[in-house]
This record gives sequence, structure tokens and C-alpha cells, in this order.
Amino acid sequence: MFEVKDLVIIVTGSSGGNGSAISKKLQELGANIIDCDLPKYDVTKDEDLNRVVQNALKINGQINGLVNCAGVTYGNNVLDYKDEDWETTYKVNLKAPYELSRKAAKHMKNTGGSIINITSLNSELGFPNNPAYVATKGGLKQLTKSLAVDLGKYNIRVNNIGPGYIKTNMTKKGWANHRQEIEKRTILGRWGNPEDLLGAAVFLLSKASSYITGQDIYVDGGYLAKGL
Repeated sequence: MFEVKDLVIIVTGSSGGNGSAISKKLQELGANIIDCDLPKYDVTKDEDLNRVVQNALKINGQINGLVNCAGVTYGNNVLDYKDEDWETTYKVNLKAPYELSRKAAKHMKNTGGSIINITSLNSELGFPNNPAYVATKGGLKQLTKSLAVDLGKYNIRVNNIGPGYIKTNMTKKGWANHRQEIEKRTILGRWGNPEDLLGAAVFLLSKASSYITGQDIYVDGGYLAKGL
């Protein structure tokens, strides 16, 4: 039921952090992984997205899964936020998942498949000094629901995994400056590791989740659930 062996799966943002952990685990489980990341592929370039889809199809003519994990963040107060940082964040965090999902879905129509978008706590909560990241992750959450509605008739499932505070290069400032504060706010009392996302990813890519679409799974140690 939790099999991913022989599936053809594209993983963006696979050169480090969460994407790397997901890609490696899927390969260990026997999936055929097409890693989509710099320098080989630039997710902001349409020709590179077309190329990664074509390379995936070369394996056995099918695409069974897509994990949109590529992401960038540029911290700054909204009054001083640079236009170019907003545009880059939008292109990587929201436009690229939209475009690649459409391209991959065209080749999933006859066989079905699974698309996972990696969102964030920022999809639910406003955080300071990061307007573009918060906006794009909130948009990605809703894009997933729209795609689930449109693609369901083809048996293509689309779901979100929302990481909490996971220790990666992207979160190193938070780890350095707010580690204890965040651990106190998290029910399980610790930061997550990229490996904590693997169970949810395998679940959503396998037949074990065959009746699940349009949903958000937050792997956050209980951060969102905690009140006082």
C-alpha cells in the first residue's frame, strides 16, 4: 500500500534541505527520481521545466508523481522590501509549482498521479519581515485546492505538506536567534529535521492516500495546534 517502487517522480529543490531528504528516501525505496534543481534546471525558466518533464518521460513514458519543494526567502521589512526579491520569490515559490504541475499533469491524465506542494507555517500565519514568502506560501496552499478540484476527474491527487520549523540552511537564522522560543512554542518541544517529512511524502505519493486530495498535512511538531 505504501509502495513507491518504480514510480517516476520529479522533485524540485532537491539539492539540499527538505527536497534532498525526500529525493534520497524515494530513491532508496526504488522510485525513479528526476531531480530538478540548479545548476541543471532553473524552475523559473519555462524551457527548463519542459526539459525536466521530457527527461522524466524518457524513463517509461509516464510521470507518476511531482514534489514541488523548491523555495526561496528574502527577509526584510515590507517598507524596505525590494521589488526584485518579491518577483524572484513569486517565480520560484508560486509560479514554478503552477507551471510544472500543469505540464506534469498533462502526462498523468491517463494513469492518475500525485502532486505534493511543500507549503509552510507561513501558509497559515503571518510572520514579520517576510511578506513575499508569506504571500506565496499562502497562495500555494490555495493553488493546491484549485488544482485538486480541476484534476480530480483524472485521478490526479494534489496535496500540501506544510513543514514547521525544520533545521535547514533556510532556517539557520531562526535556529541561531530563536531556537528556545520556538521549541517552547512547539508541542513536541524540538525543531524538526528534513527526515521528519519523509513519512508524509511517501504516504501522499503512494496508493495509501488514494482517497485524499486537496488537503494540508502540517509536519510541525504541533506548532499550529498549540494555544496558550
